[in-house]
Amino acid sequence: MKRTAGEKAAAFICDQDLLELAGILNVSLHQMYLQSMEKGILPLRYLRNMPSISLTQQISLQKSRVAVVGAGGLGGRIIEGLCRLGVGALHIFDPDSFDETNLNRQIFADQNSLGNPKVEVMQECCRLINPAVQITAHRIAVTDQNQDALFADVQVIVDALDTPGDRLTLAAIAGKCRLPLVHGTVAGFGGRVMVIHPLDGRMEMLYGGQEDACSAEHQLGTPVLSPALIASFQMMAVLNLLLGKNQAGDSRMIYADMEKPSLDLFEL
Repeated sequence: MKRTAGEKAAAFICDQDLLELAGILNVSLHQMYLQSMEKGILPLRYLRNMPSISLTQQISLQKSRVAVVGAGGLGGRIIEGLCRLGVGALHIFDPDSFDETNLNRQIFADQNSLGNPKVEVMQECCRLINPAVQITAHRIAVTDQNQDALFADVQVIVDALDTPGDRLTLAAIAGKCRLPLVHGTVAGFGGRVMVIHPLDGRMEMLYGGQEDACSAEHQLGTPVLSPALIASFQMMAVLNLLLGKNQAGDSRMIYADMEKPSLDLFEL
């Protein structure tokens, strides 16, 4: 079928037809999506992305590669959202398994997933959400600056961690790899988001000297509302970076307080 959607008339195709074509042509579904869009035929699942995300931009997303470090309240929502947006490849990092304390806020936590590794559950769920996204699950913690080789194939790193020491390590890795880092943190009914550019030193400004401190999240708790909001801001930051909309000199930090409510921007 044909509809007008932002960039002249575009043809649309459903997943079942794409699956059949991928089998006939002996290519991956990921590659089939890309070939389809490059010929001006948009997978029907992305119809509601348009015109906010154009066909050309959707092609860019299909070619994109993002790493999400931490698969908890923030990370799970970011992984699910980027999968639905159509980011072509996701690397997810987390050593933990789901437990009952995750049920209040973590989107992939349910009675069936308890006791199972988070990254493996998310990998399987994301295959059902969008089988054209290539998901690589890393059941490890990122705690060593020498793990930078794990990120050689990505364009953006997302910080969904919960301790200052691990965040500083991840920022150092992002600096070594010359990659932007989308930092997000939540505690209670608040949270903050900031894009940290390579070697700009702003993670050290936030957490320097606190390497062994526990997170504010552990002190104030994390109701579901705050990770849902902050994850959305982080996804928007990732989207802007992948589509070339983020200015390298933008040093603003978003701080949201949902109880007041208030939304503030700070220069760092």
